[in-house]
Amino acid sequence: MNTKGDILIGEKTIHPIVYLREKDTDSFIGCIITHSNTNDYKNNIAFVPEHFETHDKDKNKYRVRYDGSYFVKLNLIKKTEWGPFTKEGKLTKTGLEF
Repeated sequence: MNTKGDILIGEKTIHPIVYLREKDTDSFIGCIITHSNTNDYKNNIAFVPEHFETHDKDKNKYRVRYDGSYFVKLNLIKKTEWGPFTKEGKLTKTGLEF
C-alpha cells in the first residue's frame, strides 16, 4: 500500500512518480520527478535537498534522492498496469507541504 509522498518507479514508466492519492482500482494520481528545468517547461518546479528522505526506516539508502530534481506541477493519472511499482524514495513532510 502506497502512502502520499512515496516515490515510485514502475516497470513501464520513464520518470519516478510521487504518489499523491488513489483515483480508482485501476489508477492513482501522482506527479513526476524530472531533471528538466523551468526554462524548458513552465510547470516544472525545483525541489531542494530537504524535500527528500535519504534513507528508509531500516537505514537503507533510497535510490531516488535529490539530484537537481524538479517536479511537474500537474496531477497526472497513472495506471496501475504500468507497474509493478516499487518504492524507491520518499518526500519529507517539508517536501509534501511544498
